[in-house]
Amino acid sequence: MPDTRPLDYSADWDNYAITWRARHPDLAHLGDEWIGRAAGAATHLEAYVALIERHFIAPYVRPSHTVLEIGVGGGKTAALLLRHARHLIAADASQAMLDATSSRLGHERVTYTKLDGLTLDAIPPASADLCFCYDTLVHVDPPDIFNYLTRLPRLLKGDRLCILHHTNVCSELGWRKFLSDWPHKLNGHRSATSFSIMTPEIMERFLRHLGYEIIACDTDTIPRDCVWICRAPAVPSP
Repeated sequence: MPDTRPLDYSADWDNYAITWRARHPDLAHLGDEWIGRAAGAATHLEAYVALIERHFIAPYVRPSHTVLEIGVGGGKTAALLLRHARHLIAADASQAMLDATSSRLGHERVTYTKLDGLTLDAIPPASADLCFCYDTLVHVDPPDIFNYLTRLPRLLKGDRLCILHHTNVCSELGWRKFLSDWPHKLNGHRSATSFSIMTPEIMERFLRHLGYEIIACDTDTIPRDCVWICRAPAVPSP
């Protein structure tokens, strides 16, 4: 029978973080192993970091913004966000990932928030101007992405901008990734670190159904994936 137990995002990513140093003894920070090569975006870390900042951070994050980053990992994009924002809410389901980011960034202008992998209830309402979620939704299945989208609006205020990055199985590189992964995911077998099956068409349906204003859909900068710039619907004051 299929394994119907829920994914344990916290345990799977804690394990990834705890065992990371043994796999990458030559790297400075957790997350430096993700350089964008498999996604067709870059061939080395410096180029990938510069690309993310140039295309998805600098045009949207303002000095007055409090930014909520969902899935901070080892703090690679969090470090970029802090160059532009007033304050960062670093949120992750993995305490080990939060610890890695804290060791990298410290606590000045950063608040660390442990998530439960299902809700965003640990984040205060109307606490951020912008939500940044990069290299996180690529591991989250469509129903869970939809679930997060239903919960985001109450957390945002002001500009209510969202930068959301997910897989695109219909791209050439996305299809190759699917073909390499599918034998290992039969009968429901997958971990929280696996890549999800997602497309821009599904995400657009989610966003429009929930009342998000779509500003841009970028399938070129990260050729394997898709990045959305959108505005969450306003939530009426109680």
